Amino acid sequence: MDMKDVNLLKVGQIVEGEVIKVTDNTIYLDVKSLTEAKMHLDNYDKSLESFIGVVKVGDKVTGKVQKVNYDEPVMILISRLPLIKLENFEKIEKLVETKEIVKAKVKKIEEKGLILNYLDYEVFLPYTLLDYDLIENKKDLKNKVLEINIIEASRNGRFTRIVGSRKEIFEAAKKEAFEAKMQERKEQLESVQTGNVLTGVIEKIDKHAAYVRFDSIIGLLRISQVSHHRIEKLDEVLKIGQEVTVKVIKKEGNRLDLSMKALLPTPFAAYLADKKIGDEVTGHVFQKLPFGMIIELAEDVRGLLHRNDYSWDPSFNLDTQTNINDEITLKIVNMDVKKERIALSRKAIEENPWRNVTVKRGDITSAKVLEVSNKELTVEVEGVKGTILAKDAILGQGSLESFFSKGDMIDEAIVIEANPKTWELKLSIVRVLEKKERESFEQYLENDSDEGTQTIGDLFGDQLKK
Repeated sequence: MDMKDVNLLKVGQIVEGEVIKVTDNTIYLDVKSLTEAKMHLDNYDKSLESFIGVVKVGDKVTGKVQKVNYDEPVMILISRLPLIKLENFEKIEKLVETKEIVKAKVKKIEEKGLILNYLDYEVFLPYTLLDYDLIENKKDLKNKVLEINIIEASRNGRFTRIVGSRKEIFEAAKKEAFEAKMQERKEQLESVQTGNVLTGVIEKIDKHAAYVRFDSIIGLLRISQVSHHRIEKLDEVLKIGQEVTVKVIKKEGNRLDLSMKALLPTPFAAYLADKKIGDEVTGHVFQKLPFGMIIELAEDVRGLLHRNDYSWDPSFNLDTQTNINDEITLKIVNMDVKKERIALSRKAIEENPWRNVTVKRGDITSAKVLEVSNKELTVEVEGVKGTILAKDAILGQGSLESFFSKGDMIDEAIVIEANPKTWELKLSIVRVLEKKERESFEQYLENDSDEGTQTIGDLFGDQLKK
């Protein structure tokens, strides 16, 4: 070999050689020097397991001289890795400009950020440029592969500074998710109409309203729309996370007004569901009015007891017999669920004693003495009470107590007034006695007239016949 053609290599020199031999772990290169150069597998590509099938004789390989020995034994070692590393840094520098997203593996988790490995370079990713949810779970990130942007790449001699970021990535993802959510919300809102029945979950509770989520949209459930009954504290009847079924009662732009009570029977409907006219019910006196009483039958269910339905007895005054909150049993005589009206009656559960009374004015009937006072007798006729004043009870002088006692039976008394509407029944014993005396006297006059009266025909009848 002509020494003029011999290439005396130095450490650090970049050289290209032709592959003259290939083994599993080493390739031999003709570099025009005193001996062939060797390149071991781990100096070619650390990810390879063998040169076989990757490099073949005749290929050109460029590397950096790592070691030279021209004494015995003569040896030249070269490596491709420094060149690859230099090429990789140049690629990384370009990534700063192109903002291309690359994948890097988390190598370390440090106090201020993550250390990732990309193309055999350490990349620092500060937590300020990392997704919030990843920061929350940073202890689980080691050996995880993250998508990043390279935002800075510089070198100072042997030292390099490479900074990565996920800010643009997660903000873009957040923006995309937001836009997708807005589109989904828009489509969902367009599909909802007033009157729709939806099932959602309570997301938030304020003093006067709850917010119900249905996938991408939220509706407002006011405290007045939760129940037909008054609610003092909303959080006592609703809980965050509770599933509720509601009706859309108003849709205005993006706002939905919701109602739970619209799907519930009204207190009147619920109360009257198993009631019918004629049923007896129990309630409490809620309010007294000039024309009757308001009776509370259940929570927020009230009916009217008109004063005409207090009693069959027109003289009975229920107002004086009851107080507010007193319990009272009544009968339903009319009801209207739509108008939320219930008419009640007390007299409907009582027997009307006048219903079977047959006596009328001028009739003569018997009577039983119930009470005796110095002014009148209280008597019973056909199950109803009547009165006989003192002047109608006895002839002449004397007190009623002298002639009558409680429980006595009066055989004959004439009805001088009988009014079922006013429950007035008045009788007289004296008029019966006077009638009898008059009839007896009239009969005597009739008999006396028959004996003492003669006509001309009676006296001269015989002569006239001649």
